[in-house]
Amino acid sequence: MRFLKILSIVFFIAVTLTPGWAEDNDEQRRVKAIATARPSVVSIRTYKQSGGEPGIGSGVIIRSNGLILTNHHVIRGADVIKVTTVDDKVYTAQVKHLAPQHDLALITINGNGFRAAQIGSSAAVKLGQSAIAIGDPLGFSSTVTIGTVGGLKRSVEVNGVDYESLIQTEAAINHGSSGGALVDLNGKIIGINTLVYTGPKTWKHAQGLGFAIAIDHAMKVVRALEQRTPERVTSKPWLGIKGSTITRDISEAYGLSAKRGVLIRGVLPASPAENAGIRTGDIIVRADGTLVTSLTDLAQILSTRRAGDVVLFEVRRDEKSRKVEVTLDVSSR
Repeated sequence: MRFLKILSIVFFIAVTLTPGWAEDNDEQRRVKAIATARPSVVSIRTYKQSGGEPGIGSGVIIRSNGLILTNHHVIRGADVIKVTTVDDKVYTAQVKHLAPQHDLALITINGNGFRAAQIGSSAAVKLGQSAIAIGDPLGFSSTVTIGTVGGLKRSVEVNGVDYESLIQTEAAINHGSSGGALVDLNGKIIGINTLVYTGPKTWKHAQGLGFAIAIDHAMKVVRALEQRTPERVTSKPWLGIKGSTITRDISEAYGLSAKRGVLIRGVLPASPAENAGIRTGDIIVRADGTLVTSLTDLAQILSTRRAGDVVLFEVRRDEKSRKVEVTLDVSSR
């Protein structure tokens, strides 16, 4: 019996000292950590009424009721904020609190039962420990990069913001990663991915260092924000088009089939108009039976509607009239 006990101890020591076993164990921890944290990281796309390319970023669900922590610069200036969860469900977010001086913001989506992140402690983070960044770098959703912690309590001034309590990491952070999660091997959030610092402009060949706002600092800001009155939000209905009033000159110049109306010059991605099938080149001539002769007419009609209302548009396309039902969305500010 004693011989078997000694043999088992020797076997245990041999296994634990085997490099391959240790590597497999670390890999399993990484995989488990990613599986734990990933459902709490969301994709953020922002849109402006004036059009243009959508902004990209990430966020972290910190409450099961849909409260999301992200960077202020991710949502700054946005008219509409769209959030996509890991199960590919899309929500329109509302701004709840802003802390531009800390480059943090709280937004919220409707619903319950969301997977809230496990909040760790950045005070316990050690130099050289593994760090996993999860977010949407360059628009690639739910991307995972792995590195180490290269610095603690860093301070950097970028775009007028004095960042403090930053965690420096070798886990790759790129445009779109902002607002995402930096996690440890237990899947707990230790930071909010925020920026890549390349130094002064005179440092032309600097590769850039990735930084995340330490979660202890971020959650301190969150608790302070939650004591305030929520930001004032005006829920204007959003159609999501760029248009021009048709004049006789424009009609003749472009050979349009309508002499009056609103010519659609662009349809914003993920907008109510796009979802309903409205296309660039369509001409809106009526809305809920009311004649539309200009952008002013269209704006006045929409001003009497609310988010969630269904508007029946009559549009001209390829010299034919068709009816299109559009469910208006809500703007985020």
